[in-house]
Amino acid sequence: MKPANLQDRILDVCRELGLEPGDDLPTEQELAARLDVSRAALREALAVLDGFGIVVSRQGARRSLGRFDMTAVVLRLTEMMEPTTDALIELLDVRRVLEVAFFPTAVANMSAKKIGELREVTNRMHAKAEHGRAFIEDDQAFHHAIYAHLDNATLESLLTAFWQMFERMSPETTTGRDLVESARSHSRIVDALRAGDTQLAVHQLNVHFFDVRTRLTHQRAASRTTPAPTPAG
Repeated sequence: MKPANLQDRILDVCRELGLEPGDDLPTEQELAARLDVSRAALREALAVLDGFGIVVSRQGARRSLGRFDMTAVVLRLTEMMEPTTDALIELLDVRRVLEVAFFPTAVANMSAKKIGELREVTNRMHAKAEHGRAFIEDDQAFHHAIYAHLDNATLESLLTAFWQMFERMSPETTTGRDLVESARSHSRIVDALRAGDTQLAVHQLNVHFFDVRTRLTHQRAASRTTPAPTPAG
């Protein structure tokens, strides 16, 4: 039974032909005939695959099969999502489950040097918070430093997707009302790691996520109860 999705059918042809990343695809004419579709429909499907990096278009040359990149796919999907508080909360929930699950493995045998690097990041957070400055880049760097060495592209892409959407939100959402407490919550995680207490560190990580979720939930509720402006005239 042929898949209804034309993109899937194109990829089925690539598999049937035994194509590897970098190999040229059949010509448009050959693909259209093989799939029994119009050239216009084929080009639209190829453009979608191109957008995800699965097909590579080159000026003056035939299209080739790209290498599947989970990060590119997830980020592309995130770019197409409307940056709403609801969507951000859903991504935050997924992110919390993933980070908490991977955390014990990520910090196992963590060196004093790496913990010191995390401390340096939290020090930057505190310095900015004391002056009322947001520290989104430092926050992202903190979490990236914990999980980067796992070399898990799917985890990395989902975490990056959250930050990509987060940065598209309003300043009210990205900054928060208590920057100092947010910086402290990251410091508590480092304190627990320095004490060798992974269980406490996981607890502090959970507390941090629940605090962020509570803030976003309250913000969402407030936006829904704010009356719409009365039209002028």
